[in-house]
Amino acid sequence: MRSLLYGEEMYILAQTLTAFQKAQTSASIVAIQVPPFPQEPLLRPVTWKVLANLRRVVEDVQFVNRSISRSARSLALNRALGELTKILNQADTLPQAEQGLIIDIAETWKESLLQITGEVGEISITKPVINPYVVGDPVQNHLFVGREDVIRQLEELWVMGHQLQSIVLYGHRRMGKTSILLNAGNCLGSQIQLAYVNLLSLGDSPQGVGEVLMAICDEISQTVKFPPPSDADLLNLPYRTFERYLKQVEVNLDGGLIIALDEFEKIEDLIEAKKIPIDFMGFLRGLVQMSSKIAFAFAGLHTLEEMTADYFQPFFASVIPIHVGFQERAATRQILANPGNEDFLLDYIPEALDEIYALTYGQPYLVQLLGFQLVRRYNDFVFEQGRSRDPVFTVEDVEAVINDPEFFKRGRYYFDGVWGQAARGAEGQQAIVRVLAPYPEGLSLDALAQSTGMNDADLQEALNTLKRHDVVEEIQGSWRIMVELFRRWVLQQ
Repeated sequence: MRSLLYGEEMYILAQTLTAFQKAQTSASIVAIQVPPFPQEPLLRPVTWKVLANLRRVVEDVQFVNRSISRSARSLALNRALGELTKILNQADTLPQAEQGLIIDIAETWKESLLQITGEVGEISITKPVINPYVVGDPVQNHLFVGREDVIRQLEELWVMGHQLQSIVLYGHRRMGKTSILLNAGNCLGSQIQLAYVNLLSLGDSPQGVGEVLMAICDEISQTVKFPPPSDADLLNLPYRTFERYLKQVEVNLDGGLIIALDEFEKIEDLIEAKKIPIDFMGFLRGLVQMSSKIAFAFAGLHTLEEMTADYFQPFFASVIPIHVGFQERAATRQILANPGNEDFLLDYIPEALDEIYALTYGQPYLVQLLGFQLVRRYNDFVFEQGRSRDPVFTVEDVEAVINDPEFFKRGRYYFDGVWGQAARGAEGQQAIVRVLAPYPEGLSLDALAQSTGMNDADLQEALNTLKRHDVVEEIQGSWRIMVELFRRWVLQQ
């Protein structure tokens, strides 16, 4: 029958129902491998909707089986039982052919899950929930979630290769570059050390390039436990003194050293302000190529392509570019639902997690901000106002948070950063963003040209820049703003 119209759908339907019916215990529910569901249009849409609910039950029971948090297990189990109860309460709406089978599955699963409620236990929230979300500051240790693709690249370049490779991490503000650098050390093993330098701490650097190298030497010294050169030597003969120091460090290294220079656009600012000379970039290039045991990690806003202009040209052939973009949907859900706290007592319905991803596109800062505000709202509602509610966030909770005018004020560090970056580089970026803001679905290239009055070449250059910076995307000929919350912020300006 699979070759007939809707035959493949009915085959998968039979497979799925068979797998569900065979599962008689919680352990066998955990072991279910749910086949991929067929694509629309469907012959049995109502049945597939119920099967999707049963698939969620499987996912919740699997979570109960692997989670170490009593509160998280209890919430997942209660959610699964609630889903099964809802299916049974609405059983009369099921198609007659599958009705009895689905009722039998739901009743069997509910009975098996009720048998494990005692060992999982119930939870009771008696005091304000400690907020596990981190807004603005780098995320470290067990709170650092996702970015497996970037970490994997760093391992290949720093752990698996024959020599250390210098890299550039690039992406717009609040995308998580600092968190990646601070957590990269966890994947390096004991033989490779990482010295982290935040270049924003340099300020105006009135002492020039010597002061810059002084800050880098201090961090290297703390990391490798090798005394830095004197301040006087660095100020009087900066390049030669620093180069000699690195060679001394190299001799004393048992393994390798990564020198991570964060907020690298600060160097460009100091060069433009004539605080440090243009030849500083050439000097850095020489350092990058100096040793197989020492590598640099530069992190900043600009893509490698943009950094090859003018005095950034020396880096073109010397470093590997790594783009830091948005978090994947799965990582976003993990950050929210399991934020590194074994005793996190709150939960989300799946639709709320989907809504947050739709609003943020997985932008790490905004995801953390939304989670932070949701916990604050819960604590205020229950413990300040003394009102009762379920410890589960819904789509309505998410909407209430983002409709509060304070939310966009608190998120201004991200919004202002993206808006400010759109003022640099190709002309017309901010004009394009303003024109796109009223249109969630986007506009065609012709409509953009007409609304902005830009010629084709300038318009395409500005769009390409915005696309590289993860501000806009093109889908089937329409250009749209990627982050829904940023689009709404622009509308308010």
